[in-house]
Amino acid sequence: MPLSRFLLLLMIVPGALLAQDTSEVKLAGDQRPDAVLPVTAGVTTGSMSFADHRVQQGVTGVVRWHLRRSVSVAVSPTYARLSYPASLGGGSVSGLTDLPVELGLDRAFERGWSPAVGLSLGATIPVGDEQAGLGSGTMGATIGAGFGLSPNDELSLHLGAGKSLTDYSMFGALGASDAVWGDAEVSYHLFDRLEATLGFDGDFASSDSLGAARAIALSLAAGLAGPFTLTVSGGHGVSGAAARWTVALGFGTDFAGLQAIGSSSPIQRLMRSVGGGSHRGPGSGSSGSGHGRGP
Repeated sequence: MPLSRFLLLLMIVPGALLAQDTSEVKLAGDQRPDAVLPVTAGVTTGSMSFADHRVQQGVTGVVRWHLRRSVSVAVSPTYARLSYPASLGGGSVSGLTDLPVELGLDRAFERGWSPAVGLSLGATIPVGDEQAGLGSGTMGATIGAGFGLSPNDELSLHLGAGKSLTDYSMFGALGASDAVWGDAEVSYHLFDRLEATLGFDGDFASSDSLGAARAIALSLAAGLAGPFTLTVSGGHGVSGAAARWTVALGFGTDFAGLQAIGSSSPIQRLMRSVGGGSHRGPGSGSSGSGHGRGP
């Protein structure tokens, strides 16, 4: 699909959905505290380290406009800092990464196990430094889809898949891979206001010499006063160019509950917590790889 058509789709789909009558459908998020807020927001800070001793740190904010309870648009700016060891030339670079804008669509149905489906259409605005590997220099696009089940009020299951369609990936913890990725998540309410999510995220396949990038992750979300949620997450790369260790701390009103797809999912948030990267340029050793050399 040409990028111009994809961006046009990103603009016209919300209007079409707003015109639909959804009175007979139970919308995803009807029971979430953030569902009643027209705008939710949050901030996540984290760090990830790679096998070649590179370290990337960053702060990511998110502002999400809920056009309807099943339709949202989110903007997630990130400021990142990359440090390189002497073996890769040393030094560090910092700045804004390319800016993700995401349209999220999700619905749950009043059936057994509460099945939910979701679609995510994203674009990245080229504000990051291409030479430093913080951006691609061109408009980017991503697409993702997901399916969720809730056997009971405490347990939620989720499967998802997606792909970056251009030279910039939002999933820095997977080494900014350009391969088709998939994820599986299991969330359980340990206590009334504490939820744990265990997930596996990674590429289905990769042409990278290091193999497919894959990681496991755990996230804890604690409900605070009102709609505010505190999240503590950690991940470990098990193969390929994925970050060997990732840790992140988040706070805000956008973090309550598990969404079928998109940047509100606890594990997806961890994978994007310190920003993405370009598949090429000084920050990448080869196409589809997150390993590379210093500036």
